[in-house]
Amino acid sequence: MELTGQVMTFVITIMTGMLLGVLFDCYRVLRGTFSPKRLVTWFTDLLYWLVATAIVFIALVFSNWGELRFYVFIGILSGLGVYYNWLSLYAIRLFSKTIKLIIAGLSLLKKIFIGAFLKPGRYCMRLVSRPFMFVGHKATTWYRTRWPKPPDDEK
Repeated sequence: MELTGQVMTFVITIMTGMLLGVLFDCYRVLRGTFSPKRLVTWFTDLLYWLVATAIVFIALVFSNWGELRFYVFIGILSGLGVYYNWLSLYAIRLFSKTIKLIIAGLSLLKKIFIGAFLKPGRYCMRLVSRPFMFVGHKATTWYRTRWPKPPDDEK
């Protein structure tokens, strides 16, 4: 392989390492925010590593036809190191604020849904059922006065 091809592969592996760091920080923030149970954590860890393996595989196939060289590992590790030293803190803050914003938006949508559909629906159901409740109450009152309970026999 020519020198330019090797340099390009090295740059792609550095970017792949940085992408793996971004995905890991995103996963870390999600785990910290939602605090899943042990089994869910196990499955999501497995999912992260499967996605990371697929990303590395795809990057290697596109950059140098899947050849594993020593500089590929150095590139991925240096990309991770650059990301964690310079960008990780900002990415974590960005992910945290984004997740909080999404949760707040979903909470607002929930309140809008309840206020726009459920409360008026409940009011309409009460309004429609009120005559039946009135008739039912009158019928039970009439029934009880017409046929009272028999007295208890005490001996």
